Amino acid sequence: MKILFGVCTEGSGHTVQSIAMKQILGEKHDIVGVFAAKKQKGFSKFFKDEFNIIEFDGFDFVFDNNGKVIIWKSILQNTFELPRLIVSFVKICNIIKKEKPDVIFNFYEPLVGLTALFFKNIKYISVGHQYAMETSVYPKIDGYHIQKQFLNLINKVTTINAKVVALSFYEFEDNNVIPCPPILRKESYIKSNKQEDFILVYLMNEDMLPDLIKQSIQHPNLVIQCFTKLTKQFDCPPNLTLNNLDGKLFQEKMKVCKSVICSGGFETASEAILNKKPLLMIPMPNHYEQHCNVNDAKLHGYADWCDKIDLNKIPNNQRGNDIWFNKVNTVINEVLK
Repeated sequence: MKILFGVCTEGSGHTVQSIAMKQILGEKHDIVGVFAAKKQKGFSKFFKDEFNIIEFDGFDFVFDNNGKVIIWKSILQNTFELPRLIVSFVKICNIIKKEKPDVIFNFYEPLVGLTALFFKNIKYISVGHQYAMETSVYPKIDGYHIQKQFLNLINKVTTINAKVVALSFYEFEDNNVIPCPPILRKESYIKSNKQEDFILVYLMNEDMLPDLIKQSIQHPNLVIQCFTKLTKQFDCPPNLTLNNLDGKLFQEKMKVCKSVICSGGFETASEAILNKKPLLMIPMPNHYEQHCNVNDAKLHGYADWCDKIDLNKIPNNQRGNDIWFNKVNTVINEVLK
């Protein structure tokens, strides 16, 4: 079977899902390329090492210096860049015409989702935890009216004429989507009996680092290993080590750390739950999706969360959800039938 991927490259969650999906599909399917929008900070090495990436100019969020999403600037910037987005869309369509894939897996990339309007003979499968957020079972939060409408729009754009696979920390039933466990790399399922005395931290944005540095100084007896996409230099205390994003090294650290702190994304939280690591989540400011994720994880007993990094808030245990997490291959194989 000939397959193309579309991958949203905001953060690392969707890129990790695409790599894990490649592992699930195995060698019996031919993944000919991955559509991915260019980012100012570039692609992570672990993503570039896995795929033939077809780059294009895509949608982008605008953040302030504290990592807060600026909605009006994001909308304005993407409106001004509409001609550039149209050129990208035509490029994607031309490549699809040339490659003639049997299936397109779309990991929340809007321009790839729109191509389903013109290729009705191709099977589209849309994958994302965002689709679970609109189901009746998902816990709702107040406010964020503009972001809710924006999420609803992106959900619709990315699921045109597609089978919709909704990723979730837990199993549920819904008539409009196919519930699926988190799609994690196979290495994540290899457990370790060893535990080392350090806290593992993943930050979606390096602008969150000043808070972590302050906390590290206040807790000199705690050893911290932090991973983020580094573009600047930071002065760190001896107990804090900064690492550029490295998928393989991060997984090794996940297996042996004593607890985890991450942003409000879905993927790292899922890996912590799978490995039964006590988890503290820090949603990015004014980011509706991340606040939904942390609220969902908290209400179902998988994590605690707070607005700023606070090492005193790390929970003492993690209950995990092995039965559900281990069903992922079964669900994906059913989707492909």
